[in-house]
Amino acid sequence: MKEFTMVIPTYWGRGEGEETDEEIVFDHPTALNEEGTLARLLDSLSIFKQVTGKIVVISVADERGIAGEVKDKVDQIIESYQSRYDITNLGQNSLEKIKESLADKGVSESALELVNLNNYASVRNICSLAGICNGSRYTIFIDDDEVFTDPDFLKKIEENMGRVIDGEEIEALAGYYLQPDTYRLDESKVPKWRAPWWNNTVAMNAAFEKIIGQEPRLKPTPFVFGGNMTLSLEVLKKVPFDPRITRGEDIDFLLNLRIQGTTFYLDRKLAIKHLPPASAQKDWKKVREDAIRFLYERKKVRDHGEVTIEELQPYPGMFLGDDLEERIIKTNELLKREYEAQQDEEGIQECEKTIA
Repeated sequence: MKEFTMVIPTYWGRGEGEETDEEIVFDHPTALNEEGTLARLLDSLSIFKQVTGKIVVISVADERGIAGEVKDKVDQIIESYQSRYDITNLGQNSLEKIKESLADKGVSESALELVNLNNYASVRNICSLAGICNGSRYTIFIDDDEVFTDPDFLKKIEENMGRVIDGEEIEALAGYYLQPDTYRLDESKVPKWRAPWWNNTVAMNAAFEKIIGQEPRLKPTPFVFGGNMTLSLEVLKKVPFDPRITRGEDIDFLLNLRIQGTTFYLDRKLAIKHLPPASAQKDWKKVREDAIRFLYERKKVRDHGEVTIEELQPYPGMFLGDDLEERIIKTNELLKREYEAQQDEEGIQECEKTIA
């Protein structure tokens, strides 16, 4: 049994200029005619003296018709690393074989419907499944738009997974992102329409300063980064990512854990450099998806006494209060004005739909 499994989802779409039939929306899938960021991440593994765990790359296509091409592309990328690391590629075809095996073992059809790559939460569940199938003591979740810069990154995880704090064993460990050189986000880039009611950048920076910027090193956290978290085998078996969540599946998972009695601890010395490409997703869609997930998460918090909004301040708690509907409406009104100035009819109509 490997001590750990490292899971790395990688997202791909048709080449630029090709006719696309995008069925599944992700923030920035790489075009098949580009190299993407996966090789850069795998190159950065050389910072470690050795990687004793198993690496599983999850190949995700944004439309089913190109799943085979995506698998071939990722196979080509990882081939040169397979002599140094125990690395495999898990794509849609592999997933179908896993589903057949699970069906043979008596897993219900309704449960098997959840085994897919249709949104971020579902992809994270497949990451969990990879760790479970490998039987690893813990699974490290990494994203392909990151770079390892700390030679002690894996050692820090090994030292802290299972550590007991205040009588509780750490089964869920979070690190954080350097973006690219600090944990703070650039508040100067917040657009005017976001600033009054939907300034998640300011809220997140306040949370980062409270949890990352201050001692002690290990502490319970109200937020988590999906591309820098480690979960024990028992946690993976017990708590899934909610497939109804299309954005923010990492923090939603933290809520699920808290409801089930497990605390996420953040290590303020466990960082990875985050270098994401620009997102092509439209502003109205991002805001709508955030609105839906915050409404959904607020319902979870209200329905379960195990976690309170106060514990989740300042982020995501700022967006889980009684004024959430007002925030959604006023933000979309401001965004609508931006679209009106640009004479963007689609944007105007979509903002009106969200307000309605």
